Formats: sequence, C-alpha cells, structure tokens
Amino acid sequence: MALRSQLSGIVAKQIGRLQGELEAKIQEQATTLVSEFTSGCPDKRSLIQIAKTRNNLLKTINSFQRLLNRFAGIPSKLRPPIRVAKIIIRLLKRNPTPLAIGTGPGPSGGLLFARSAGYTTRQADRIQKVTLLLEALEDDLKALEDLLRGIGPSMNNIKGILQNINTNVENCADELNESESNDVGDIRDILKEIQPTTGTGIAGSVESNQTYRAKNGRDYVLQILEEKVGSGPVPRRFAVAKDNIGVVVLKGQPSFSSDTSILLEELKFRIDNQLP
Repeated sequence: MALRSQLSGIVAKQIGRLQGELEAKIQEQATTLVSEFTSGCPDKRSLIQIAKTRNNLLKTINSFQRLLNRFAGIPSKLRPPIRVAKIIIRLLKRNPTPLAIGTGPGPSGGLLFARSAGYTTRQADRIQKVTLLLEALEDDLKALEDLLRGIGPSMNNIKGILQNINTNVENCADELNESESNDVGDIRDILKEIQPTTGTGIAGSVESNQTYRAKNGRDYVLQILEEKVGSGPVPRRFAVAKDNIGVVVLKGQPSFSSDTSILLEELKFRIDNQLP
C-alpha cells in the first residue's frame, strides 16, 4: 500500500465544513439582501440593517480567507526542506565508503573492518521509506494547492454579490440624500451606525494609524481615509498602507457601507498576497 502524508486530508477536513457554510448559508443570505432592492430603495432603517448584515457576512468571509491564507503558506514552507532531504538521500546513495577495509589475502594480510549485509540492507530500507514519504508529502502539497484553488471561485462569487450590495446601499443613500433636499442629517445617521470608528480614532487622523507586520516581514502603517469632497454626494472611505518612509504602497477599495475593521482586514489580505 502506498504511503501517504495525510496532509491534504487533514486540511480538507478542517475547511470542508466552513466551505459548506460559505456556499450555502452566506451565499443564500447575500442573495436575499440583493432582493431587497428589486422594488426600489428600502427606507433608512432597512438600509442600515442591510449594510450591517452585509458587513457581518463580509467579516465571516474575511475570517475564512485568513484561515485559507495560513494553509496556502504550508507548501512554500515545506518544499525547501523536502528538497534538502532529497539531496541528502541522493548523497547517501552515492556514499563511496567500502563495506570492508583491509589488505589483500596473505600471511600478514586480513580484514580490518567490515559491515554486515544486514546493516546495509537496513540502511537502504530506511532510505527507501523516507523517499516514499517525501514523495507522498509532495503529492499532498499539490493536492492541497488544488484544493485551495478550487475554493477561490466560490469566494470571489460571494464577494462580488456583497460588492453589488455595497453599490446599492451607496446609491440608495445618495437618493435619500437628494430626497431630503440636501439635508445631510440622514446620511450622518446612516454613517454613524454602519461606519463605527471605535478604537481607530477619527478617519484620516494620526490616532487611526495601525501598524501591521506582513508575511514578508515588513511593517506597514495602515490608515483610514475619506475620499475628497467632490468625488460624490455620499462620502466613501478607503484604507491605505504606507511604508516606513510614509509612501503609500497600496490602496484599498473605496466603500460607503464597509466598517473600519473590514476596510483594514481586506487591505491586510492584499498586503500579504500582492506585496513582495
């Protein structure tokens, strides 16, 4: 029977349940939220609730994505030691050490050192087992990568639905703003409920800065900013990442309905996957 490392099976078991929940409950709830706009814009209270529900769904997806990101890092960490182990095995197979050391037959000659055939057989057997385990582990790493790639389309589909909801909420807030004769009171009420800034300070201020150490080992300063006045009647916010000299190296997607934690988490994910 072929040896197996069981790595892909362990990972598949851990994420299988979460994937089922993602593709069933979350997608169903996201689709239900979209249907709220089929007959026009909801009232202010309903709009706030839709935005909050969307944020909760997005937080669940972001948590799932963080888990996948950890699993995705396993192959890159294991392949280097696997390559080293295979090189060592090749060197051991080429070991030129003789099995017997001595002088030729004769009155004063004789064998000085010898290893039994059993010892040699056991060594070869150990090397063969390790080789099979390494091959099995490599197969499991490829299976793990295929597994993670298969989840991507479902994740992107659901996030696309949630992005459409964000656009609908923004458009309806814009419409509400116009219907109130440019009275920004309702917009401020909505923003206050769906864009909490607790623990992050005022958007764009020094207090809102957050340091994040990425997978590449570098530290970035994350900050929440608001689009400049004139970009639209409904204010949208976005997250940026700055390097150690204050240069913006990555900018998040502007959003009206995403709360602060979502903007930051999505930017962290992009930092770990897009910056070298």
